[in-house]
Amino acid sequence: MKKIFIFFSITVLLSLFLVGCFPKPEEPTKLEDGYYLYFSNSEEGFKFDLIPDWKFSQQNDGTYKLEIAGSDLIDNVPAPTNNEKVWWWKVVQITGDSSIAYGGFEKFDPSVPIDPDVVKNMDKVIFYFDPSADTTTDHKTIAGVMGDNTKDASPIYFVGTPTGWNFVEMTEGSYTTEKSTKTIFGPENPLEFKIGVGVNNWDNGPFIFSENHYYGTGGNTLAFTSGNYAMGARIKFDPHFSKLIVEPLDEIKSISEVVNDIDVNGTHDASSIGIVNYKYSTYVFIQDETKGIEIYKPANIANLNIGDLVYVEGSVSHFIDSTNNVYKYNLNDTASVTVLKSNVEIIPVDISGVEIADNWDYYGKLVKFEGVCKNIDDGYNNATFESNGATIVVKNYTTTEFSTDITYNITGVVMYNYDQLKVVPRDENDIAAPGQIIIDGDLSDWTDYATKTVLDDAADDSKWGSDNDVNWIGVANDDKYLYIGAKYKASGNGFIIYFSVDGATGGATDMNFGSWPRAIQTQDGTPIHGFVAAWEHGDPQLWIVEGTETKTDISGKIDQKINADPVMEVKIKLSDFGLTKGDKFKFVGTIVGGDGSSSPDTIPNNPYPENWDWNVPLTIINMVEYTIQ
Repeated sequence: MKKIFIFFSITVLLSLFLVGCFPKPEEPTKLEDGYYLYFSNSEEGFKFDLIPDWKFSQQNDGTYKLEIAGSDLIDNVPAPTNNEKVWWWKVVQITGDSSIAYGGFEKFDPSVPIDPDVVKNMDKVIFYFDPSADTTTDHKTIAGVMGDNTKDASPIYFVGTPTGWNFVEMTEGSYTTEKSTKTIFGPENPLEFKIGVGVNNWDNGPFIFSENHYYGTGGNTLAFTSGNYAMGARIKFDPHFSKLIVEPLDEIKSISEVVNDIDVNGTHDASSIGIVNYKYSTYVFIQDETKGIEIYKPANIANLNIGDLVYVEGSVSHFIDSTNNVYKYNLNDTASVTVLKSNVEIIPVDISGVEIADNWDYYGKLVKFEGVCKNIDDGYNNATFESNGATIVVKNYTTTEFSTDITYNITGVVMYNYDQLKVVPRDENDIAAPGQIIIDGDLSDWTDYATKTVLDDAADDSKWGSDNDVNWIGVANDDKYLYIGAKYKASGNGFIIYFSVDGATGGATDMNFGSWPRAIQTQDGTPIHGFVAAWEHGDPQLWIVEGTETKTDISGKIDQKINADPVMEVKIKLSDFGLTKGDKFKFVGTIVGGDGSSSPDTIPNNPYPENWDWNVPLTIINMVEYTIQ
């Protein structure tokens, strides 16, 4: 009995001893609420855990700062595994059990690159952070928010449209453009640029900054995208917070402001920026977002075209006589206007139901309306329309003859004539009866059009997301013209509609050559003979594919076009595209990347090869057939 007790006692003691030898499982460290430094990598195999001591401290000015010895960073952050051989750092906000990151790898969530080779030679690295500068709602950005001191000794370079995309070193982070017509920036001609931090070439992408990216693969920073135009700009960049400040040197008054000044001060010298929306032998009208104005006898009027963005300076006045009431620049053949850009699209303002007889808010602007013709001609080319209860008079200088009680869609410029403001169509293309297609960025007139083929596609089936997706395409014709329409989104990418004409010679089944080279192929028997292409929502181009080595630009043969996000419309003479009644062709719409890229979305849909990637050729099997009627 005694032996048994001793044995039991020893067993209990030994058990207690062994249990005491095992450490108690540690609770995971719970981080305090606050902002912490975090490192990530775009490649697999890189792992970093938040370090409690690497927490940002708030400064007196409300910003945050964190100082870390260079050696501590080298010891605690894994070596980078990406091609750039840099760390990407961001900030993680901890609040209770939730977290949110500033920075990432998506388009609007970039991280800040930092070079380990620089860090290892620094006593300490200072990280700066200003969450109050982030005004985004659906994401967190670094623009104006994050930076560090590893680039303090680096020269900073400006590169953009004012420099012809050449790098120019900034002075203490500041660059000032010249003041000239070459540096006029505004809504239709924004300032585009990037900032190179220690980089004066395009080979080192990670340290090139643009508004949404701290590396070169991002889109360009754009300034002066709204509001008044400016002549010249000063750009300042603070790498500590990735902060950009863009200031105009001389702001150019809007046309509305110039007109108001005429009313107050009478005839005086002024300057304006506007888009030509009407051209006559002795004058043109230009407009901006606010109003329009006439330019009388510019010396280079023969070279001006509708869609030209122009700069004009000279004497402005308000002229009134028995037939005219006009605000204008009087150049009188003594001065020219400067064309800043061509083929700028003007979206007409819909004035259906608006009384405009004495409504000067629309003066000089391109408008459109739908109305029923009540008086075809009063003997002076004036036709009267009823539009949703409003009476609108059209000054008809075109060859179109109206019919009473017929509904028309009319586009034109608002001008004063004799006794009131009237809509003045520019040509026959500005006048359409129901069942006709107007190239105006509005697809509603396609609904009732007789000879057409349209196709819908899902708005979310692109491999590159909804920002690069095509979801509607249409082809139609009348006796003279071919109409092409599309509804799509393209951000940093393009859109192409390919055509294969039955029985035509030439063409090619592989589009990866010449201009607009793309990794897109078609099957034998359906070579591509032509295409309409646009980068993002830029000016549509028309190309003929003559053979396997030759593509010819015939964009000059486009009769009318518009590409106003998200709608593109193009009008081409059938004869210019080599088509006649009874001809058949197939077509397909494609979102495309840059040169050598494939398509992430087509309409109609097409099957993708296994392991498809951006540069893997896509063979088009499905196209839509259309017959010229």
